[in-house]
Amino acid sequence: MFRTIILTTACIIGITAPVHASTLAQYRGLTLGDSVPAVVAVLGVQASDVKVVSQRPSLVQELTWHPDRFLSGKITSPDSLADMILTFHAGRLVRIVAIYDRERTAGLTEADFQEAIGAVYGTSALVSNAAWINPEGLLDRQTIGRWEDPDTLILLWRDRYPERSGLTITAIPGDALMQEALAAGRRTDAEEAPARELALREANAAALRARAEKTRLANKAAFKP
Repeated sequence: MFRTIILTTACIIGITAPVHASTLAQYRGLTLGDSVPAVVAVLGVQASDVKVVSQRPSLVQELTWHPDRFLSGKITSPDSLADMILTFHAGRLVRIVAIYDRERTAGLTEADFQEAIGAVYGTSALVSNAAWINPEGLLDRQTIGRWEDPDTLILLWRDRYPERSGLTITAIPGDALMQEALAAGRRTDAEEAPARELALREANAAALRARAEKTRLANKAAFKP
Protein backbone atom coordinates (compact mmCIF):
# COMPACT_ATOMS: atom_id res chain seq x y z
CA MET A 1 0.00 0.00 0.00
CA PHE A 2 2.81 2.43 0.93
CA ARG A 3 4.60 1.73 -2.37
CA THR A 4 1.36 2.43 -4.27
CA ILE A 5 0.96 5.82 -2.59
CA ILE A 6 4.54 6.76 -3.38
CA LEU A 7 4.13 5.83 -7.04
CA THR A 8 0.88 7.75 -7.27
CA THR A 9 2.28 10.90 -5.71
CA ALA A 10 5.41 10.71 -7.83
CA CYS A 11 3.41 10.77 -11.05
CA ILE A 12 1.49 13.89 -9.96
CA ILE A 13 4.06 16.13 -11.60
CA GLY A 14 5.39 13.64 -14.09
CA ILE A 15 9.03 13.53 -12.90
CA THR A 16 10.67 12.27 -9.74
CA ALA A 17 14.37 13.08 -9.94
CA PRO A 18 15.47 16.00 -7.72
CA VAL A 19 16.52 19.11 -9.61
CA HIS A 20 18.12 22.44 -8.76
CA ALA A 21 16.14 25.47 -7.57
CA SER A 22 16.71 27.18 -10.92
CA THR A 23 14.14 24.83 -12.42
CA LEU A 24 11.26 26.23 -10.35
CA ALA A 25 10.03 27.80 -13.57
CA GLN A 26 9.69 24.40 -15.29
CA TYR A 27 6.75 22.02 -15.40
CA ARG A 28 6.13 19.05 -17.69
CA GLY A 29 8.34 20.27 -20.51
CA LEU A 30 7.18 23.88 -20.24
CA THR A 31 9.14 26.82 -18.88
CA LEU A 32 7.85 30.20 -17.78
CA GLY A 33 8.83 32.67 -20.47
CA ASP A 34 8.17 30.24 -23.33
CA SER A 35 6.52 31.75 -26.40
CA VAL A 36 3.00 30.83 -27.46
CA PRO A 37 4.25 28.89 -30.54
CA ALA A 38 6.73 26.96 -28.37
CA VAL A 39 4.01 25.93 -25.90
CA VAL A 40 1.63 25.00 -28.72
CA ALA A 41 4.34 22.77 -30.21
CA VAL A 42 5.17 21.05 -26.90
CA LEU A 43 1.52 20.30 -26.10
CA GLY A 44 0.56 19.38 -29.65
CA VAL A 45 -2.44 21.71 -29.80
CA GLN A 46 -3.66 24.19 -32.39
CA ALA A 47 -2.80 27.88 -32.24
CA SER A 48 -6.55 28.55 -32.41
CA ASP A 49 -6.92 26.83 -29.02
CA VAL A 50 -5.20 29.83 -27.41
CA LYS A 51 -7.94 32.31 -26.48
CA VAL A 52 -7.65 36.06 -26.08
CA VAL A 53 -8.46 37.34 -22.59
CA SER A 54 -7.55 40.99 -23.10
CA GLN A 55 -5.97 43.04 -25.87
CA ARG A 56 -5.40 46.43 -24.29
CA PRO A 57 -2.93 47.79 -23.40
CA SER A 58 -1.12 44.50 -24.10
CA LEU A 59 -2.19 41.03 -25.18
CA VAL A 60 -3.22 38.48 -22.55
CA GLN A 61 -4.06 34.94 -23.72
CA GLU A 62 -5.09 31.67 -22.10
CA LEU A 63 -4.89 28.01 -23.06
CA THR A 64 -6.63 25.14 -21.27
CA TRP A 65 -5.03 21.76 -21.91
CA HIS A 66 -6.13 18.23 -21.01
CA PRO A 67 -3.77 15.23 -21.12
CA ASP A 68 -4.59 12.81 -23.92
CA ARG A 69 -6.38 9.75 -22.67
CA PHE A 70 -6.35 8.08 -26.07
CA LEU A 71 -3.45 7.87 -28.51
CA SER A 72 -3.68 5.89 -31.77
CA GLY A 73 -6.79 4.12 -30.52
CA LYS A 74 -5.13 3.00 -27.28
CA ILE A 75 -5.85 4.17 -23.75
CA THR A 76 -2.78 5.80 -22.24
CA SER A 77 -1.62 5.36 -18.66
CA PRO A 78 -3.78 7.28 -16.18
CA ASP A 79 -2.49 10.78 -15.52
CA SER A 80 -2.84 12.56 -12.19
CA LEU A 81 -3.21 15.82 -14.09
CA ALA A 82 -6.77 16.72 -15.05
CA ASP A 83 -6.31 20.18 -16.54
CA MET A 84 -3.56 22.69 -17.11
CA ILE A 85 -4.41 26.36 -17.56
CA LEU A 86 -1.66 28.43 -19.14
CA THR A 87 -1.66 32.22 -19.17
CA PHE A 88 0.43 34.34 -21.54
CA HIS A 89 1.26 38.02 -21.45
CA ALA A 90 2.73 39.76 -24.48
CA GLY A 91 3.24 36.34 -26.08
CA ARG A 92 5.15 34.80 -23.15
CA LEU A 93 4.07 32.18 -20.60
CA VAL A 94 3.71 33.83 -17.17
CA ARG A 95 1.53 31.38 -15.23
CA ILE A 96 0.89 27.64 -15.12
CA VAL A 97 -2.04 26.27 -13.12
CA ALA A 98 -2.08 22.48 -12.84
CA ILE A 99 -5.32 21.00 -11.49
CA TYR A 100 -5.03 17.38 -10.42
CA ASP A 101 -7.55 14.62 -11.07
CA ARG A 102 -9.69 14.04 -7.99
CA GLU A 103 -9.89 10.26 -8.44
CA ARG A 104 -6.15 9.91 -9.05
CA THR A 105 -5.33 11.92 -5.92
CA ALA A 106 -8.10 10.66 -3.63
CA GLY A 107 -6.83 9.94 -0.13
CA LEU A 108 -3.50 11.72 -0.55
CA THR A 109 -2.53 13.77 2.47
CA GLU A 110 -0.77 17.11 2.51
CA ALA A 111 2.41 15.26 3.46
CA ASP A 112 1.99 12.99 0.40
CA PHE A 113 1.66 16.00 -1.90
CA GLN A 114 4.59 17.80 -0.33
CA GLU A 115 6.74 14.69 -0.63
CA ALA A 116 5.97 14.30 -4.34
CA ILE A 117 6.34 17.97 -5.25
CA GLY A 118 9.36 18.33 -2.97
CA ALA A 119 11.14 15.55 -4.87
CA VAL A 120 11.22 17.96 -7.80
CA TYR A 121 11.39 21.43 -6.29
CA GLY A 122 13.02 20.77 -2.93
CA THR A 123 11.68 21.25 0.59
CA SER A 124 8.60 23.43 0.91
CA ALA A 125 9.14 26.78 2.60
CA LEU A 126 5.67 26.55 4.13
CA VAL A 127 5.84 25.35 7.72
CA SER A 128 2.12 25.17 8.43
CA ASN A 129 -1.12 25.59 6.50
CA ALA A 130 -2.03 29.14 5.58
CA ALA A 131 -5.30 30.48 4.28
CA TRP A 132 -4.93 32.21 0.95
CA ILE A 133 -7.46 34.29 -0.96
CA ASN A 134 -6.58 33.89 -4.62
CA PRO A 135 -7.28 36.57 -7.28
CA GLU A 136 -10.65 34.97 -8.05
CA GLY A 137 -11.67 35.38 -4.41
CA LEU A 138 -11.83 31.70 -3.44
CA LEU A 139 -12.11 31.80 0.34
CA ASP A 140 -11.80 28.06 0.89
CA ARG A 141 -8.38 27.65 -0.71
CA GLN A 142 -5.53 26.54 1.49
CA THR A 143 -1.89 26.77 0.53
CA ILE A 144 -0.20 23.54 1.64
CA GLY A 145 3.19 24.06 0.01
CA ARG A 146 5.33 26.98 -1.16
CA TRP A 147 8.51 27.24 -3.20
CA GLU A 148 10.03 30.55 -4.23
CA ASP A 149 13.04 32.29 -5.73
CA PRO A 150 13.40 35.92 -6.89
CA ASP A 151 11.71 35.18 -10.23
CA THR A 152 9.28 32.31 -9.56
CA LEU A 153 6.58 31.47 -7.02
CA ILE A 154 5.07 27.99 -6.70
CA LEU A 155 2.01 27.37 -4.54
CA LEU A 156 0.63 23.91 -3.83
CA TRP A 157 -3.00 24.34 -2.87
CA ARG A 158 -6.17 22.52 -1.96
CA ASP A 159 -9.75 23.77 -2.49
CA ARG A 160 -12.62 22.74 -0.29
CA TYR A 161 -15.47 23.53 -2.70
CA PRO A 162 -15.11 22.05 -5.24
CA GLU A 163 -12.74 19.57 -3.63
CA ARG A 164 -9.54 19.56 -5.68
CA SER A 165 -5.80 20.12 -5.46
CA GLY A 166 -3.38 21.87 -7.74
CA LEU A 167 -0.14 23.68 -8.34
CA THR A 168 0.25 27.30 -9.45
CA ILE A 169 3.60 28.32 -10.94
CA THR A 170 3.99 32.05 -11.52
CA ALA A 171 6.66 34.22 -13.07
CA ILE A 172 6.73 36.97 -10.44
CA PRO A 173 7.87 39.93 -12.61
CA GLY A 174 5.88 38.79 -15.65
CA ASP A 175 2.70 38.22 -13.65
CA ALA A 176 3.02 41.65 -12.02
CA LEU A 177 3.24 43.29 -15.45
CA MET A 178 0.23 41.27 -16.62
CA GLN A 179 -1.85 42.31 -13.61
CA GLU A 180 -0.98 45.95 -14.28
CA ALA A 181 -1.99 45.54 -17.93
CA LEU A 182 -5.29 43.88 -16.99
CA ALA A 183 -6.07 46.63 -14.48
CA ALA A 184 -5.26 49.29 -17.08
CA GLY A 185 -7.49 47.53 -19.58
CA ARG A 186 -10.37 47.45 -17.10
CA ARG A 187 -9.93 51.18 -16.42
CA THR A 188 -9.93 51.94 -20.14
CA ASP A 189 -13.04 49.82 -20.67
CA ALA A 190 -14.80 51.62 -17.81
CA GLU A 191 -13.83 55.04 -19.18
CA GLU A 192 -15.03 54.16 -22.67
CA ALA A 193 -18.22 52.39 -21.56
CA PRO A 194 -20.51 55.49 -21.71
CA ALA A 195 -19.36 56.37 -25.24
CA ARG A 196 -19.78 52.74 -26.37
CA GLU A 197 -23.26 52.58 -24.87
CA LEU A 198 -24.26 55.84 -26.58
CA ALA A 199 -22.88 54.65 -29.92
CA LEU A 200 -24.79 51.37 -29.55
CA ARG A 201 -28.06 53.18 -28.79
CA GLU A 202 -27.58 55.45 -31.79
CA ALA A 203 -26.80 52.49 -34.05
CA ASN A 204 -29.89 50.63 -32.84
CA ALA A 205 -32.05 53.71 -33.38
CA ALA A 206 -30.66 54.17 -36.89
CA ALA A 207 -31.37 50.53 -37.69
CA LEU A 208 -34.98 50.90 -36.49
CA ARG A 209 -35.46 54.02 -38.61
CA ALA A 210 -34.04 52.27 -41.67
CA ARG A 211 -36.30 49.28 -41.12
CA ALA A 212 -39.35 51.51 -40.69
CA GLU A 213 -38.50 53.43 -43.87
CA LYS A 214 -38.09 50.20 -45.80
CA THR A 215 -41.48 49.01 -44.58
CA ARG A 216 -43.06 52.39 -45.48
CA LEU A 217 -41.72 52.32 -49.03
CA ALA A 218 -42.83 48.71 -49.57
CA ASN A 219 -46.29 49.43 -48.25
CA LYS A 220 -46.53 52.65 -50.25
CA ALA A 221 -45.74 50.83 -53.48
CA ALA A 222 -48.30 48.13 -52.79
CA PHE A 223 -51.02 50.38 -51.41
CA LYS A 224 -54.30 50.56 -53.35
CA PRO A 225 -56.99 53.04 -52.28
